[in-house]
Amino acid sequence: MKRNFLLFSLVLMLFFLFPHQAFAVEYEITNVTIEAYLQEDGSVVVTEQHTYEFDGDFNGITREIIPKQGAKINDFQAIEGDRSLKIEREDDLYKIHRKGADESITVTLQYVIENGLEVYPDVVQFYWPFFDSRNESSYGNVTIVVHPPNVTDDVIAFGYDEAFQKERIQSNGIVTYHFGYVSSGKNGDIRVAYDAELFPNVSQTSDQLMKSKILEDQHKLIQQAEQHAQTKENFSIIASILIPAFTLFYLFLMVFTWRKAHKIHAEVDRKMAFLLPKQIMSIPATIYFSNNKYLPPQVMAAALLDLVRQGYARKISNKTFQLTNQKGANRHENILMEWLFHKIGNHGEFSFEDLTSFTKNKKNHDKYNSFVSKWKEAVKREVSENNVYEDRATYRTAVGLSSLLIAPFIFIFPAYDLFAWMFAAIALFITVIIYAIAYQPFTVKGAQMSYEWSEFKRNFAAVTQNEWQQWSEDDRIRAYIFGLGINQKTLKEKNEELIEAFQSPLKFSGNYSSTDVYSLYYVGPTASSNFSSANQSTSSSSGGSSSGGGAGGGGGGSGAF
Repeated sequence: MKRNFLLFSLVLMLFFLFPHQAFAVEYEITNVTIEAYLQEDGSVVVTEQHTYEFDGDFNGITREIIPKQGAKINDFQAIEGDRSLKIEREDDLYKIHRKGADESITVTLQYVIENGLEVYPDVVQFYWPFFDSRNESSYGNVTIVVHPPNVTDDVIAFGYDEAFQKERIQSNGIVTYHFGYVSSGKNGDIRVAYDAELFPNVSQTSDQLMKSKILEDQHKLIQQAEQHAQTKENFSIIASILIPAFTLFYLFLMVFTWRKAHKIHAEVDRKMAFLLPKQIMSIPATIYFSNNKYLPPQVMAAALLDLVRQGYARKISNKTFQLTNQKGANRHENILMEWLFHKIGNHGEFSFEDLTSFTKNKKNHDKYNSFVSKWKEAVKREVSENNVYEDRATYRTAVGLSSLLIAPFIFIFPAYDLFAWMFAAIALFITVIIYAIAYQPFTVKGAQMSYEWSEFKRNFAAVTQNEWQQWSEDDRIRAYIFGLGINQKTLKEKNEELIEAFQSPLKFSGNYSSTDVYSLYYVGPTASSNFSSANQSTSSSSGGSSSGGGAGGGGGGSGAF
Protein backbone atom coordinates (compact mmCIF):
# COMPACT_ATOMS: atom_id res chain seq x y z
CA MET A 1 0.00 0.00 0.00
CA LYS A 2 2.80 2.36 0.93
CA ARG A 3 4.59 1.54 -2.32
CA ASN A 4 1.45 2.30 -4.39
CA PHE A 5 1.03 5.61 -2.55
CA LEU A 6 4.63 6.62 -3.34
CA LEU A 7 4.16 5.69 -7.00
CA PHE A 8 0.96 7.73 -7.18
CA SER A 9 2.72 10.71 -5.56
CA LEU A 10 5.57 10.51 -8.08
CA VAL A 11 3.18 10.43 -11.04
CA LEU A 12 1.22 13.37 -9.59
CA MET A 13 4.42 15.36 -9.10
CA LEU A 14 5.51 14.72 -12.68
CA PHE A 15 2.04 15.73 -13.83
CA PHE A 16 2.39 19.20 -12.28
CA LEU A 17 6.10 19.68 -13.03
CA PHE A 18 5.90 18.63 -16.69
CA PRO A 19 2.39 19.34 -17.94
CA HIS A 20 3.45 19.84 -21.57
CA GLN A 21 5.17 16.49 -21.71
CA ALA A 22 2.22 14.83 -19.99
CA PHE A 23 -0.25 16.06 -22.60
CA ALA A 24 1.92 16.15 -25.71
CA VAL A 25 -0.23 15.28 -28.72
CA GLU A 26 0.44 14.76 -32.39
CA TYR A 27 -1.71 16.74 -34.76
CA GLU A 28 -1.83 18.45 -38.12
CA ILE A 29 -3.80 21.57 -38.98
CA THR A 30 -4.94 20.83 -42.51
CA ASN A 31 -7.13 23.83 -43.23
CA VAL A 32 -7.67 27.35 -41.84
CA THR A 33 -10.24 29.81 -43.16
CA ILE A 34 -10.55 33.24 -41.57
CA GLU A 35 -13.36 35.65 -42.48
CA ALA A 36 -13.08 39.25 -41.22
CA TYR A 37 -16.21 41.40 -41.52
CA LEU A 38 -15.45 45.10 -41.16
CA GLN A 39 -18.31 46.96 -39.44
CA GLU A 40 -19.44 50.52 -39.96
CA ASP A 41 -18.83 51.27 -36.29
CA GLY A 42 -15.13 50.34 -36.59
CA SER A 43 -15.26 46.86 -35.04
CA VAL A 44 -14.31 43.68 -36.87
CA VAL A 45 -16.33 40.49 -36.53
CA VAL A 46 -14.10 37.47 -37.18
CA THR A 47 -15.08 33.89 -37.92
CA GLU A 48 -12.33 31.26 -38.12
CA GLN A 49 -12.59 27.60 -39.06
CA HIS A 50 -9.73 25.32 -38.06
CA THR A 51 -9.57 21.68 -39.18
CA TYR A 52 -7.35 19.43 -37.09
CA GLU A 53 -6.31 15.84 -37.70
CA PHE A 54 -5.21 14.17 -34.47
CA ASP A 55 -3.06 11.09 -34.03
CA GLY A 56 -3.76 9.75 -30.55
CA ASP A 57 -5.59 11.19 -27.59
CA PHE A 58 -6.17 14.94 -27.27
CA ASN A 59 -7.93 17.36 -24.93
CA GLY A 60 -8.57 20.29 -27.25
CA ILE A 61 -7.02 23.00 -29.39
CA THR A 62 -5.46 26.37 -28.65
CA ARG A 63 -5.63 29.72 -30.40
CA GLU A 64 -3.39 32.60 -29.45
CA ILE A 65 -4.66 36.02 -30.57
CA ILE A 66 -2.38 38.88 -29.64
CA PRO A 67 -4.15 42.15 -30.55
CA LYS A 68 -2.30 45.19 -31.87
CA GLN A 69 -1.69 48.04 -29.49
CA GLY A 70 -4.98 49.80 -28.71
CA ALA A 71 -7.14 46.93 -29.96
CA LYS A 72 -9.00 44.39 -27.87
CA ILE A 73 -10.57 40.95 -28.35
CA ASN A 74 -14.14 40.46 -27.09
CA ASP A 75 -16.87 37.83 -27.17
CA PHE A 76 -14.64 34.87 -27.98
CA GLN A 77 -16.66 31.71 -28.71
CA ALA A 78 -15.87 28.22 -29.93
CA ILE A 79 -18.39 26.00 -31.72
CA GLU A 80 -18.30 22.53 -33.26
CA GLY A 81 -21.37 21.91 -35.36
CA ASP A 82 -24.20 23.21 -33.19
CA ARG A 83 -22.37 22.63 -29.91
CA SER A 84 -20.56 25.32 -27.91
CA LEU A 85 -17.21 24.28 -26.48
CA LYS A 86 -15.72 25.17 -23.12
CA ILE A 87 -13.08 27.93 -23.30
CA GLU A 88 -10.28 28.61 -20.86
CA ARG A 89 -8.36 31.87 -21.27
CA GLU A 90 -4.78 32.55 -20.19
CA ASP A 91 -3.92 36.13 -21.22
CA ASP A 92 -3.93 36.00 -25.05
CA LEU A 93 -4.12 32.21 -25.22
CA TYR A 94 -7.48 30.52 -25.57
CA LYS A 95 -7.80 26.83 -24.74
CA ILE A 96 -10.81 25.20 -26.36
CA HIS A 97 -11.66 21.96 -24.59
CA ARG A 98 -12.75 19.09 -26.80
CA LYS A 99 -11.57 15.59 -25.93
CA GLY A 100 -11.12 12.83 -28.47
CA ALA A 101 -8.71 10.40 -30.09
CA ASP A 102 -7.54 9.62 -33.64
CA GLU A 103 -10.04 11.82 -35.44
CA SER A 104 -10.45 14.91 -37.58
CA ILE A 105 -12.39 17.85 -36.15
CA THR A 106 -13.41 21.29 -37.43
CA VAL A 107 -13.86 24.01 -34.82
CA THR A 108 -15.38 27.42 -35.57
CA LEU A 109 -14.05 30.36 -33.55
CA GLN A 110 -15.91 33.66 -33.35
CA TYR A 111 -14.75 36.90 -31.77
CA VAL A 112 -14.89 40.67 -32.17
CA ILE A 113 -11.89 42.95 -32.58
CA GLU A 114 -12.61 46.29 -30.95
CA ASN A 115 -10.59 49.26 -32.27
CA GLY A 116 -9.11 47.02 -34.95
CA LEU A 117 -9.48 49.64 -37.69
CA GLU A 118 -7.31 52.69 -38.26
CA VAL A 119 -9.56 55.55 -39.35
CA TYR A 120 -8.27 58.51 -41.38
CA PRO A 121 -10.12 61.33 -43.19
CA ASP A 122 -9.76 59.60 -46.58
CA VAL A 123 -9.45 55.85 -45.84
CA VAL A 124 -10.06 53.24 -43.17
CA GLN A 125 -7.33 50.65 -42.86
CA PHE A 126 -7.43 47.06 -41.57
CA TYR A 127 -3.79 46.16 -40.95
CA TRP A 128 -3.72 42.92 -38.99
CA PRO A 129 -1.50 39.91 -38.18
CA PHE A 130 -3.68 36.81 -37.80
CA PHE A 131 -0.46 34.81 -37.27
CA ASP A 132 3.18 35.74 -36.79
CA SER A 133 6.58 34.30 -35.94
CA ARG A 134 5.30 33.14 -32.54
CA ASN A 135 3.04 30.60 -34.22
CA GLU A 136 4.23 27.09 -33.26
CA SER A 137 2.08 25.14 -35.73
CA SER A 138 2.16 24.79 -39.49
CA TYR A 139 -1.02 25.36 -41.48
CA GLY A 140 -1.80 23.06 -44.38
CA ASN A 141 -3.95 25.55 -46.26
CA VAL A 142 -4.75 29.10 -45.19
CA THR A 143 -7.32 31.48 -46.64
CA ILE A 144 -8.14 34.91 -45.22
CA VAL A 145 -11.13 36.88 -46.53
CA VAL A 146 -11.81 40.54 -45.69
CA HIS A 147 -15.38 41.84 -46.21
CA PRO A 148 -16.15 45.58 -46.43
CA PRO A 149 -19.34 46.86 -44.79
CA ASN A 150 -20.80 47.60 -48.24
CA VAL A 151 -20.05 46.88 -51.87
CA THR A 152 -17.24 49.00 -53.29
CA ASP A 153 -14.64 49.04 -56.01
CA ASP A 154 -12.25 51.43 -54.25
CA VAL A 155 -9.87 49.02 -52.54
CA ILE A 156 -6.18 48.91 -51.72
CA ALA A 157 -4.93 45.50 -50.62
CA PHE A 158 -1.55 43.84 -50.21
CA GLY A 159 0.35 41.75 -47.70
CA TYR A 160 3.76 41.22 -46.15
CA ASP A 161 6.05 38.18 -45.97
CA GLU A 162 3.87 35.07 -46.49
CA ALA A 163 0.96 37.30 -47.55
CA PHE A 164 2.91 39.13 -50.28
CA GLN A 165 1.13 38.96 -53.65
CA LYS A 166 -1.40 36.49 -52.24
CA GLU A 167 -4.32 38.96 -52.42
CA ARG A 168 -7.16 38.89 -54.94
CA ILE A 169 -9.62 41.82 -55.04
CA GLN A 170 -13.12 40.91 -56.15
CA SER A 171 -15.47 43.28 -57.96
CA ASN A 172 -17.60 43.80 -54.86
CA GLY A 173 -14.65 44.89 -52.75
CA ILE A 174 -14.05 41.60 -50.94
CA VAL A 175 -10.34 40.75 -50.65
CA THR A 176 -9.23 37.11 -50.51
CA TYR A 177 -5.74 36.01 -49.52
CA HIS A 178 -4.88 32.49 -50.64
CA PHE A 179 -1.79 31.52 -48.68
CA GLY A 180 -1.69 27.78 -49.23
CA TYR A 181 0.76 26.03 -46.91
CA VAL A 182 2.29 28.20 -44.16
CA SER A 183 5.04 26.73 -42.00
CA SER A 184 5.40 27.57 -38.32
CA GLY A 185 7.28 30.69 -37.27
CA LYS A 186 6.24 32.77 -40.30
CA ASN A 187 4.78 36.29 -40.48
CA GLY A 188 1.89 37.11 -42.77
CA ASP A 189 0.40 40.54 -42.06
CA ILE A 190 -2.47 41.64 -44.30
CA ARG A 191 -3.25 45.27 -45.12
CA VAL A 192 -6.57 46.42 -46.63
CA ALA A 193 -7.85 49.99 -47.03
CA TYR A 194 -11.33 51.20 -48.04
CA ASP A 195 -12.83 54.61 -48.64
CA ALA A 196 -13.73 56.34 -45.35
CA GLU A 197 -17.31 56.95 -46.52
CA LEU A 198 -18.04 53.24 -45.95
CA PHE A 199 -17.60 53.80 -42.20
CA PRO A 200 -19.88 56.72 -41.22
CA ASN A 201 -20.29 55.67 -37.60
CA VAL A 202 -16.64 55.55 -36.50
CA SER A 203 -14.48 58.28 -35.05
CA GLN A 204 -11.21 59.21 -36.72
CA THR A 205 -8.01 57.96 -35.09
CA SER A 206 -5.86 60.49 -36.97
CA ASP A 207 -6.32 63.71 -38.98
CA GLN A 208 -3.59 62.70 -41.41
CA LEU A 209 -4.50 61.79 -44.99
CA MET A 210 -3.33 58.21 -45.41
CA LYS A 211 -4.32 56.90 -48.83
CA SER A 212 -1.22 58.19 -50.65
CA LYS A 213 1.01 56.87 -47.84
CA ILE A 214 -0.56 53.38 -48.11
CA LEU A 215 -0.13 53.39 -51.90
CA GLU A 216 3.47 54.51 -51.41
CA ASP A 217 4.10 51.64 -48.96
CA GLN A 218 2.59 49.22 -51.47
CA HIS A 219 4.81 50.61 -54.21
CA LYS A 220 7.89 50.32 -51.98
CA LEU A 221 7.01 46.74 -51.15
CA ILE A 222 6.74 45.88 -54.84
CA GLN A 223 10.01 47.71 -55.54
CA GLN A 224 11.74 45.80 -52.76
CA ALA A 225 10.43 42.53 -54.19
CA GLU A 226 11.64 43.49 -57.66
CA GLN A 227 15.03 44.47 -56.27
CA HIS A 228 15.19 41.20 -54.35
CA ALA A 229 14.34 39.28 -57.52
CA GLN A 230 16.95 41.21 -59.50
CA THR A 231 19.58 40.66 -56.81
CA LYS A 232 18.69 36.98 -56.76
CA GLU A 233 19.16 36.84 -60.51
CA ASN A 234 22.50 38.64 -60.22
CA PHE A 235 23.74 36.26 -57.54
CA SER A 236 22.50 33.32 -59.58
CA ILE A 237 24.65 34.52 -62.48
CA ILE A 238 27.59 35.13 -60.13
CA ALA A 239 27.19 31.67 -58.64
CA SER A 240 27.06 30.01 -62.07
CA ILE A 241 30.43 31.61 -62.86
CA LEU A 242 32.11 31.74 -59.44
CA ILE A 243 31.52 28.19 -58.18
CA PRO A 244 32.65 26.43 -61.38
CA ALA A 245 35.63 28.81 -61.66
CA PHE A 246 36.74 28.11 -58.08
CA THR A 247 36.15 24.40 -58.62
CA LEU A 248 38.34 24.37 -61.73
CA PHE A 249 41.01 26.40 -59.94
CA TYR A 250 41.20 24.00 -57.00
CA LEU A 251 41.08 21.00 -59.33
CA PHE A 252 44.08 22.48 -61.14
CA LEU A 253 45.94 22.83 -57.82
CA MET A 254 45.09 19.28 -56.81
CA VAL A 255 46.12 17.83 -60.16
CA PHE A 256 49.34 19.88 -60.10
CA THR A 257 50.25 18.64 -56.61
CA TRP A 258 49.26 15.08 -57.53
CA ARG A 259 51.55 15.15 -60.59
CA LYS A 260 54.38 16.48 -58.44
CA ALA A 261 53.84 13.70 -55.90
CA HIS A 262 53.73 11.17 -58.73
CA LYS A 263 57.07 12.50 -59.99
CA ILE A 264 58.61 12.03 -56.53
CA HIS A 265 57.27 8.49 -56.37
CA ALA A 266 58.84 7.83 -59.77
CA GLU A 267 62.24 8.75 -58.27
CA VAL A 268 61.88 6.17 -55.51
CA ASP A 269 64.05 3.09 -55.90
CA ARG A 270 61.48 0.31 -55.80
CA LYS A 271 64.03 -2.49 -55.77
CA MET A 272 64.13 -3.80 -52.23
CA ALA A 273 67.08 -6.13 -51.67
CA PHE A 274 65.61 -7.18 -48.32
CA LEU A 275 61.97 -7.48 -47.27
CA LEU A 276 62.33 -5.73 -43.89
CA PRO A 277 63.21 -2.02 -44.45
CA LYS A 278 66.34 -0.59 -42.90
CA GLN A 279 65.84 1.22 -39.63
CA ILE A 280 65.99 4.97 -40.21
CA MET A 281 63.69 6.08 -37.39
CA SER A 282 62.83 4.42 -34.10
CA ILE A 283 60.10 1.78 -34.18
CA PRO A 284 57.45 4.04 -32.49
CA ALA A 285 58.23 6.82 -35.00
CA THR A 286 58.11 4.32 -37.87
CA ILE A 287 54.71 3.06 -36.69
CA TYR A 288 53.39 6.64 -36.49
CA PHE A 289 54.74 7.43 -39.98
CA SER A 290 53.51 4.25 -41.67
CA ASN A 291 50.15 4.09 -39.84
CA ASN A 292 48.53 7.31 -41.12
CA LYS A 293 49.90 9.34 -38.18
CA TYR A 294 48.12 7.20 -35.62
CA LEU A 295 49.65 5.61 -32.53
CA PRO A 296 47.48 2.78 -31.14
CA PRO A 297 47.60 1.99 -27.39
CA GLN A 298 49.71 -1.13 -28.13
CA VAL A 299 52.57 1.05 -29.38
CA MET A 300 53.59 1.69 -25.75
CA ALA A 301 54.24 -2.04 -25.31
CA ALA A 302 56.28 -2.03 -28.51
CA ALA A 303 58.27 0.95 -27.24
CA LEU A 304 59.09 -0.87 -24.00
CA LEU A 305 60.28 -3.98 -25.87
CA ASP A 306 62.30 -1.76 -28.19
CA LEU A 307 64.15 -0.40 -25.14
CA VAL A 308 65.07 -4.00 -24.33
CA ARG A 309 66.12 -4.63 -27.94
CA GLN A 310 68.47 -1.63 -27.89
CA GLY A 311 69.94 -2.54 -24.51
CA TYR A 312 68.54 0.38 -22.51
CA ALA A 313 66.66 -2.10 -20.31
CA ARG A 314 66.70 -5.80 -19.64
CA LYS A 315 63.97 -8.29 -18.85
CA ILE A 316 64.23 -9.76 -15.36
CA SER A 317 61.06 -11.86 -15.76
CA ASN A 318 58.06 -11.94 -18.07
CA LYS A 319 56.52 -9.15 -15.98
CA THR A 320 59.49 -7.17 -14.70
CA PHE A 321 62.14 -5.02 -16.38
CA GLN A 322 65.26 -3.23 -15.15
CA LEU A 323 66.79 -0.06 -16.56
CA THR A 324 70.45 -0.54 -17.55
CA ASN A 325 71.52 2.75 -19.15
CA GLN A 326 70.13 5.77 -21.01
CA LYS A 327 73.20 6.79 -22.97
CA GLY A 328 72.39 7.51 -26.62
CA ALA A 329 68.62 7.36 -26.18
CA ASN A 330 66.48 9.90 -28.04
CA ARG A 331 63.95 12.26 -26.50
CA HIS A 332 60.85 10.02 -26.46
CA GLU A 333 62.90 7.04 -25.25
CA ASN A 334 64.20 9.10 -22.32
CA ILE A 335 60.64 10.24 -21.51
CA LEU A 336 59.46 6.64 -21.54
CA MET A 337 62.30 5.40 -19.36
CA GLU A 338 61.85 8.23 -16.85
CA TRP A 339 58.14 7.46 -16.45
CA LEU A 340 58.17 3.69 -16.49
CA PHE A 341 61.25 3.09 -14.37
CA HIS A 342 61.17 6.07 -11.97
CA LYS A 343 57.63 7.50 -11.81
CA ILE A 344 55.52 4.36 -12.18
CA GLY A 345 58.20 1.87 -11.12
CA ASN A 346 60.84 2.31 -8.43
CA HIS A 347 64.62 2.55 -8.39
CA GLY A 348 65.04 1.69 -12.05
CA GLU A 349 62.70 -1.29 -12.04
CA PHE A 350 59.26 -1.52 -13.69
CA SER A 351 56.62 -4.25 -13.64
CA PHE A 352 53.14 -4.61 -15.07
CA GLU A 353 51.85 -4.77 -11.48
CA ASP A 354 53.29 -1.26 -11.01
CA LEU A 355 51.38 -0.07 -14.09
CA THR A 356 48.11 -1.60 -12.89
CA SER A 357 48.52 -0.14 -9.40
CA PHE A 358 49.39 3.31 -10.76
CA THR A 359 46.45 3.55 -13.19
CA LYS A 360 43.98 2.06 -10.73
CA ASN A 361 44.32 5.25 -8.67
CA LYS A 362 42.12 7.86 -10.35
CA LYS A 363 44.30 10.65 -8.98
CA ASN A 364 47.05 9.46 -11.32
CA HIS A 365 44.94 9.48 -14.49
CA ASP A 366 45.69 13.07 -15.44
CA LYS A 367 49.38 12.48 -14.81
CA TYR A 368 49.37 9.35 -16.96
CA ASN A 369 47.49 11.03 -19.82
CA SER A 370 49.86 14.00 -19.63
CA PHE A 371 52.83 11.65 -19.87
CA VAL A 372 51.34 9.80 -22.86
CA SER A 373 50.66 13.09 -24.65
CA LYS A 374 54.18 14.30 -23.98
CA TRP A 375 55.63 11.01 -25.19
CA LYS A 376 53.53 11.01 -28.38
CA GLU A 377 54.55 14.58 -29.15
CA ALA A 378 58.19 13.54 -28.88
CA VAL A 379 57.55 10.62 -31.26
CA LYS A 380 55.93 13.01 -33.75
CA ARG A 381 58.87 15.38 -33.40
CA GLU A 382 61.27 12.61 -34.40
CA VAL A 383 59.25 12.07 -37.59
CA SER A 384 59.28 15.78 -38.46
CA GLU A 385 63.02 16.03 -37.77
CA ASN A 386 63.71 13.27 -40.30
CA ASN A 387 62.48 15.40 -43.22
CA VAL A 388 60.07 12.81 -44.59
CA TYR A 389 57.54 15.53 -45.50
CA GLU A 390 58.02 18.62 -47.62
CA ASP A 391 57.60 21.95 -45.85
CA ARG A 392 54.50 23.32 -47.61
CA ALA A 393 53.09 25.35 -44.72
CA THR A 394 52.92 28.57 -46.77
CA TYR A 395 51.10 26.88 -49.63
CA ARG A 396 48.62 25.14 -47.30
CA THR A 397 47.93 28.41 -45.44
CA ALA A 398 47.32 30.26 -48.71
CA VAL A 399 44.93 27.57 -49.95
CA GLY A 400 43.12 27.54 -46.60
CA LEU A 401 42.76 31.32 -46.55
CA SER A 402 41.49 31.33 -50.14
CA SER A 403 38.44 29.44 -48.92
CA LEU A 404 37.36 32.67 -47.20
CA LEU A 405 36.47 33.96 -50.65
CA ILE A 406 33.78 31.28 -50.79
CA ALA A 407 32.53 31.57 -47.20
CA PRO A 408 30.35 34.74 -47.57
CA PHE A 409 28.34 33.15 -50.36
CA ILE A 410 27.34 30.29 -48.07
CA PHE A 411 25.23 32.86 -46.18
CA ILE A 412 24.28 35.11 -49.12
CA PHE A 413 22.87 32.39 -51.40
CA PRO A 414 20.16 31.11 -48.98
CA ALA A 415 19.01 34.69 -48.35
CA TYR A 416 17.94 34.72 -52.00
CA ASP A 417 16.63 31.15 -52.05
CA LEU A 418 19.63 29.89 -54.03
CA PHE A 419 19.87 26.72 -51.97
CA ALA A 420 21.42 24.55 -54.67
CA TRP A 421 24.30 26.99 -55.05
CA MET A 422 24.55 27.24 -51.25
CA PHE A 423 25.11 23.47 -50.97
CA ALA A 424 27.61 23.61 -53.82
CA ALA A 425 29.50 26.41 -52.03
CA ILE A 426 29.48 24.45 -48.74
CA ALA A 427 30.80 21.33 -50.48
CA LEU A 428 33.55 23.31 -52.20
CA PHE A 429 34.47 25.14 -48.98
CA ILE A 430 34.75 21.88 -47.00
CA THR A 431 36.76 20.23 -49.78
CA VAL A 432 39.25 23.10 -49.85
CA ILE A 433 39.66 23.11 -46.06
CA ILE A 434 40.23 19.34 -46.00
CA TYR A 435 42.74 19.62 -48.83
CA ALA A 436 44.62 22.42 -47.07
CA ILE A 437 44.79 20.43 -43.83
CA ALA A 438 45.56 17.03 -45.33
CA TYR A 439 48.05 18.04 -48.02
CA GLN A 440 51.50 17.08 -46.80
CA PRO A 441 53.60 15.63 -49.63
CA PHE A 442 56.52 13.23 -49.08
CA THR A 443 60.10 14.06 -49.78
CA VAL A 444 62.00 11.47 -51.82
CA LYS A 445 63.23 10.00 -48.52
CA GLY A 446 59.71 9.89 -47.11
CA ALA A 447 58.26 8.38 -50.29
CA GLN A 448 60.94 5.68 -50.21
CA MET A 449 60.18 4.83 -46.58
CA SER A 450 56.42 4.89 -47.15
CA TYR A 451 56.74 2.51 -50.09
CA GLU A 452 59.07 0.10 -48.29
CA TRP A 453 56.95 -0.20 -45.15
CA SER A 454 53.75 -0.55 -47.20
CA GLU A 455 55.39 -3.36 -49.13
CA PHE A 456 56.52 -4.97 -45.88
CA LYS A 457 53.00 -4.92 -44.43
CA ARG A 458 51.61 -6.28 -47.69
CA ASN A 459 54.19 -9.05 -48.27
CA PHE A 460 55.20 -10.19 -44.79
CA ALA A 461 52.45 -12.80 -44.68
CA ALA A 462 54.15 -14.57 -47.63
CA VAL A 463 57.54 -14.95 -45.89
CA THR A 464 58.54 -18.58 -45.58
CA GLN A 465 60.03 -20.13 -42.46
CA ASN A 466 63.35 -20.70 -44.27
CA GLU A 467 63.54 -17.05 -45.32
CA TRP A 468 62.73 -15.82 -41.81
CA GLN A 469 65.29 -18.13 -40.24
CA GLN A 470 68.00 -16.49 -42.35
CA TRP A 471 67.22 -13.06 -40.92
CA SER A 472 69.40 -11.60 -38.18
CA GLU A 473 68.06 -11.77 -34.62
CA ASP A 474 67.67 -7.99 -34.56
CA ASP A 475 65.58 -8.03 -37.75
CA ARG A 476 63.31 -10.71 -36.33
CA ILE A 477 62.82 -8.68 -33.18
CA ARG A 478 62.16 -5.49 -35.16
CA ALA A 479 59.55 -7.26 -37.29
CA TYR A 480 57.88 -8.66 -34.17
CA ILE A 481 57.88 -5.36 -32.26
CA PHE A 482 56.60 -3.45 -35.31
CA GLY A 483 53.72 -5.91 -35.75
CA LEU A 484 52.90 -5.76 -32.03
CA GLY A 485 52.89 -1.96 -31.93
CA ILE A 486 50.94 -1.30 -35.12
CA ASN A 487 48.38 -3.88 -33.95
CA GLN A 488 47.76 -5.20 -37.44
CA LYS A 489 46.21 -8.66 -37.32
CA THR A 490 48.03 -10.17 -40.32
CA LEU A 491 51.46 -9.07 -39.03
CA LYS A 492 50.78 -10.36 -35.52
CA GLU A 493 49.51 -13.71 -36.73
CA LYS A 494 52.47 -14.18 -39.09
CA ASN A 495 54.97 -13.35 -36.33
CA GLU A 496 53.28 -15.86 -34.04
CA GLU A 497 53.39 -18.52 -36.76
CA LEU A 498 57.10 -17.98 -37.48
CA ILE A 499 58.22 -17.76 -33.85
CA GLU A 500 56.21 -20.76 -32.67
CA ALA A 501 57.67 -22.83 -35.52
CA PHE A 502 61.20 -22.08 -34.30
CA GLN A 503 60.83 -21.91 -30.52
CA SER A 504 64.14 -22.05 -28.71
CA PRO A 505 64.61 -25.16 -26.52
CA LEU A 506 66.19 -22.84 -23.93
CA LYS A 507 62.79 -21.34 -23.12
CA PHE A 508 62.04 -24.17 -20.74
CA SER A 509 65.07 -23.50 -18.54
CA GLY A 510 64.52 -19.73 -18.39
CA ASN A 511 68.20 -19.03 -19.12
CA TYR A 512 67.67 -17.42 -22.55
CA SER A 513 68.84 -13.90 -23.43
CA SER A 514 66.42 -11.06 -22.62
CA THR A 515 66.87 -9.81 -26.19
CA ASP A 516 66.06 -13.13 -27.82
CA VAL A 517 63.00 -12.92 -30.11
CA TYR A 518 61.49 -15.92 -28.32
CA SER A 519 61.95 -14.19 -24.99
CA LEU A 520 60.18 -11.04 -26.15
CA TYR A 521 57.45 -13.10 -27.82
CA TYR A 522 56.27 -14.36 -24.42
CA VAL A 523 56.25 -10.83 -23.01
CA GLY A 524 54.55 -9.12 -25.96
CA PRO A 525 50.91 -10.15 -25.45
CA THR A 526 51.10 -9.41 -21.71
CA ALA A 527 52.68 -6.01 -22.34
CA SER A 528 50.13 -5.18 -25.03
CA SER A 529 47.21 -6.18 -22.81
CA ASN A 530 48.47 -4.20 -19.80
CA PHE A 531 49.13 -0.98 -21.71
CA SER A 532 45.76 -1.26 -23.52
CA SER A 533 44.02 -1.67 -20.15
CA ALA A 534 45.91 1.33 -18.76
CA ASN A 535 44.80 3.40 -21.75
CA GLN A 536 41.16 2.36 -21.30
CA SER A 537 41.04 3.00 -17.57
CA THR A 538 42.66 6.45 -17.80
CA SER A 539 40.65 7.50 -20.86
CA SER A 540 37.27 6.53 -19.39
CA SER A 541 37.60 9.00 -16.53
CA SER A 542 39.15 11.89 -18.44
CA GLY A 543 37.18 14.98 -19.46
CA GLY A 544 35.01 17.28 -17.39
CA SER A 545 31.32 17.00 -16.78
CA SER A 546 28.93 19.18 -18.70
CA SER A 547 25.62 20.69 -17.67
CA GLY A 548 22.59 21.11 -19.87
CA GLY A 549 20.74 24.24 -20.78
CA GLY A 550 21.51 27.29 -22.83
CA ALA A 551 23.28 30.49 -21.84
CA GLY A 552 23.38 30.80 -18.07
CA GLY A 553 21.67 27.41 -17.71
CA GLY A 554 18.43 28.77 -19.17
CA GLY A 555 16.38 27.39 -22.05
CA GLY A 556 12.99 26.07 -22.92
CA GLY A 557 10.94 23.95 -25.26
CA SER A 558 7.58 23.65 -26.88
CA GLY A 559 4.53 21.47 -26.45
CA ALA A 560 0.88 21.14 -27.29
CA PHE A 561 -2.48 21.13 -25.47
